[in-house]
Amino acid sequence: MNRRRTVLALVAALSGCGGGGPLPPEYPAMPEPAAPPAPTPAVVSSVVEPLRDAVRVLEQRSASPVVTVRVVFDAGSADDPAGREGVTALGAQLMVEGGAGERTYAQITEQLFPMAAQLSVGVDRDQTVFLGRVHRDRLEAFYEIFRDVLLRPRMQSEDFERLRTQAQTGLTLELRGNDDEALGKETLQAMLFPAHPYGHPTLGTEQGLSRIGLDDVRAQRARVFCAGRATLGLAGGYPDGFAARVAHDLGQLSSEACAGRASVPPAEAGDAQIWIVSKPDASSVAVSMGMPVDVERGDPDYPAIVLATAWLGQHRQFVGRLMQSIRERRGMNYGDYAYPEHFEQDGWGVFPRPNVARRVQHFSIWLRPLRPDQAHFGIRLALAEFRALVERGLTEDELTRIRSYLEGYYALFLQTESRRLGFAVDDAFYGQDVPWLEALRASWRGLSAADVNAAIRRHLDPSRLQMAIVAPDAEAFAERLASEQASPMVYEGRSVGEDVLAQDREVQGLRIGVPRERIRVVPLDELFR
Repeated sequence: MNRRRTVLALVAALSGCGGGGPLPPEYPAMPEPAAPPAPTPAVVSSVVEPLRDAVRVLEQRSASPVVTVRVVFDAGSADDPAGREGVTALGAQLMVEGGAGERTYAQITEQLFPMAAQLSVGVDRDQTVFLGRVHRDRLEAFYEIFRDVLLRPRMQSEDFERLRTQAQTGLTLELRGNDDEALGKETLQAMLFPAHPYGHPTLGTEQGLSRIGLDDVRAQRARVFCAGRATLGLAGGYPDGFAARVAHDLGQLSSEACAGRASVPPAEAGDAQIWIVSKPDASSVAVSMGMPVDVERGDPDYPAIVLATAWLGQHRQFVGRLMQSIRERRGMNYGDYAYPEHFEQDGWGVFPRPNVARRVQHFSIWLRPLRPDQAHFGIRLALAEFRALVERGLTEDELTRIRSYLEGYYALFLQTESRRLGFAVDDAFYGQDVPWLEALRASWRGLSAADVNAAIRRHLDPSRLQMAIVAPDAEAFAERLASEQASPMVYEGRSVGEDVLAQDREVQGLRIGVPRERIRVVPLDELFR
């Protein structure tokens, strides 16, 4: 269910169209972190001009010497026309890496270097963000480039061919060949969203990229990167009048081709199924599990689902039950996490990246990576922990423990002005009147274990869990999963406690419950064709 509503005032443009037990002793609970400085409240600017097109403007002015500009368009790969999958991401990349105004891309990079400035673009299913950061002393020179990237991209054939080849390589060689974790996640998206705008990677598909021409990219830019879809976010010590100036410039992103956003259908998961991507040269097994959920930010059950999912597997933290059970107690892999909504890691850090908001959400579990001889058991163990969460729920003590941890940990999400600004833009996307983290932490304080457990059972159903696996010897693995044969865990040179061994004896014969006809082996070269 989409509860999105516009809460920001519109700035008129000047032209246009319209886990379980306590943590192991070697991993003590994280101490309560010092709270970051309170962010400057978002201020909505407005310019009173009765014109047709409108740019939403969000300001967070401060004394910081660094100025952050986020221009976020309500546009992403969900806007790709059928048969031209990948055109939105390719167009955005061409704007940033194809030269702009009088400058080639090489000249832009040469000029940005002494500014120590950041200029990048990120594309997801429903949002595209153009991000700029620079010291205020270099703001004027930087903004000339940033403005041209948005308003006057060169979009020439040689740059288009280079970037299209790069996208094709990214899809066929990097995603398929070198990144099993990302491949598993994208395969899960295809399972959760069949015949849906979210069903293909933002990079596109092989056939889609091969069909895209330069004229297609130019037309898509005019259609989706326009003023009526734009939100401008500004943070830092920028001068008076700068916000109105940028809003005026963005107002020029208008054309008769500017299209309103089409709605996306809800996603409905049927009975559990498994896809095994056949990758004979894989040295490990990557597993992604998930299901669509009708819970987004602002939903009454959202705070409870966040708490429960963090208890099961907070990203890169040992506080999660999956991480303790699979990695810490058994040493099986690197990481085991669960997510209440679509998650993208911000750079090389541990926190979520803003501006990947979506109109349809999903719950997911990631196991990365597993040894082939332990993968069957690892999948069973993750299912056992997930089923136990749904069937038994959390105790009051477990709820108190995870809530106390998250109260401090989630405060760290707001450490930089750029991230605070990004989350404020997402608040507008979801129609939240109160900032996301502020509302979330306040809601947690009033929840009981009974409240959380009721929300879990309303939205999480193990019988609907879809599973994407990247593995060698896929046919044999499919037969093992379907046969429900025992998968005993063998420890080589590692001592484990009797409590672990007792759980192993229960888990090794756990029924996965997916018959062979719902287990599909997918040849690697057929994915995203």
